[in-house]
Amino acid sequence: MVVKCVIWAFVIGVLSGCVSAERNTTDKYPIPFELNRSWGAKDKNGVVVIPPIYKNVLLFKGGISAARVGEKIGYIDQRGKIAIPFKYDRGLNLNSGLVGVCAEGKCGYLDAKGNVVIPFLYKEIDYFRQEQGNLAVVQGERGWVIINTAGREIIGPTFGSKPSISEGFIVAFKGKRDGMIYDLKGNPVTPLNYDQIAYNVWAGRYLNDNLFTVAIDGRWGFIDKSGKVIIPPRYDKRGFFFEGYADLVRDGKVYRVDKHGKEELMGDWQRPIP
Repeated sequence: MVVKCVIWAFVIGVLSGCVSAERNTTDKYPIPFELNRSWGAKDKNGVVVIPPIYKNVLLFKGGISAARVGEKIGYIDQRGKIAIPFKYDRGLNLNSGLVGVCAEGKCGYLDAKGNVVIPFLYKEIDYFRQEQGNLAVVQGERGWVIINTAGREIIGPTFGSKPSISEGFIVAFKGKRDGMIYDLKGNPVTPLNYDQIAYNVWAGRYLNDNLFTVAIDGRWGFIDKSGKVIIPPRYDKRGFFFEGYADLVRDGKVYRVDKHGKEELMGDWQRPIP
C-alpha cells in the first residue's frame, strides 16, 4: 500500500502506541509520550529527552524519526537534534536506509543525513521493505513503476492497476488482459492474460496452495505458477484453495472442488448478511 501521507503513519502509531514504545525501548531509543496532543520522548528512566512539541508519535529507526511541526515534516535524532530540515510536505520513516519525502508535489528518497539518493521524480511513494526484496512501488509521470534502493526500475511503467509485491512475486498489469507475474529481479514468471488476479486478504497472499485465482469475463478459475490452467474460469465468486480443496459458487450452488476440478455439491449459496 502506498502511504500517501505521513499523517496516516502517525495515526497508526497512535493506535499502536504500546507496541511502538516497546519497540523503541528494545532498540534503546527514547520512549514516545503524549502531552496536550503533542508528542515527545523519554529515556528508560522517565527523563524527558525530547520535549512534547511534535504532532506525531516519534518512531525511531536507524537513529532518526519523522517529526511534524506545523505543516512541515522533518527528521530528528534520538537526542532531539534536527537530522533533516523541516521542509517537506510528506514523509516516511526510515526503512532500508532511506526516507521517502515529498515537496511541492514531487517525491524522492534521502539517506539518514538528508542527502538525495533517488531524485524527486514521483507523485506517490512507498517504503522499501526487506520482505519485498527492498523494492518499492512508486508512481511517476509514466505510470506505476517498481524501483530498488538505487532508484533503478525493476518493473514499469504500468498504466493499469497499481502493481503489488507479495511472497517473492511482483504482480503487474500493463493493460487489459496484459499482465505478468515477475520474480523480484524483474524476470517474467507467469503471463496473466486475465482481467483480474485475486488476493487472499485473510492469508495475505496471491498464491494459495500453489495456485493463483484468476478471472476473465466475470468467471473465476485457477492457474499454477507456470500459467497452466488447472481449473477453467467457470465460477461466479472468487475462492482460494487450502489443503487441496476450495469452496466455490456456480449458478447459486456451493461446491467443494479439488485440484482436478471434481465437484461435490454442498448446498445452495446464501448471500452473506451485511
